[in-house]
Amino acid sequence: MEISEDVVIVGAGIAGLATALALKRVGLRALVLEKSPELRSTGAAIALLSNGWIALHHLGVAHKLISIYPPTLKVNITDVANGATQEASYTGVQLIQGKNNESRLVHRKVLLEALAEELPSETIRFSSKLISIHTHITHEGFSIATLQLDDGTIIKAKVLIGCDGVHSAVAKWLGLKAPIHSGRSAVRGLTVFPQGHGFKQESQQFIKPGLRGTVVPVTEKDLLVLGLLFNLYR
Repeated sequence: MEISEDVVIVGAGIAGLATALALKRVGLRALVLEKSPELRSTGAAIALLSNGWIALHHLGVAHKLISIYPPTLKVNITDVANGATQEASYTGVQLIQGKNNESRLVHRKVLLEALAEELPSETIRFSSKLISIHTHITHEGFSIATLQLDDGTIIKAKVLIGCDGVHSAVAKWLGLKAPIHSGRSAVRGLTVFPQGHGFKQESQQFIKPGLRGTVVPVTEKDLLVLGLLFNLYR
């Protein structure tokens, strides 16, 4: 099967869905290719600061998340080597009249669903693994990207946008440099307290050279995210 599209986005992660929704808001349709059979549920929670909420507000989905996730207004930092402590505040910006939206942690899957709900049902094509990309020039002199999927489908796209992660096939096709390791690794997890965790809506960070541990509530009642960031540089 061969189809033609004006805009094709590879990857139905946060970047891919946000891009598709931004295009929809200005009247442009995009086809999103996702190799997984459904929206991926992997990933714990991510912190969205003021600029992220500005973007989500303009995309028309911020209100869905603000009603679920309370703001984290303060971070308490402890140096485990000497016990020294300090406090820092997150500075919010006013997005909606009378309301300041500071840093909030949001479940990745819930954010994906909020974005996907705003898109037409046919926007995302699941189980669509990209095998190859080629370029050809039309008789009119325009460049067209030809994508081949693992099921044999051929898609011709006037515009191709890569939102397919660190090992991006689109980036490789464009000739961009291969990613290099940053020297840092992170471990994240969610702990569920059915009766509520009882912690204040504050971030607790514990630091030492090369190591940072963070404990911060995601919601007010039942979820806590735990994160450790290791700096592997010596």
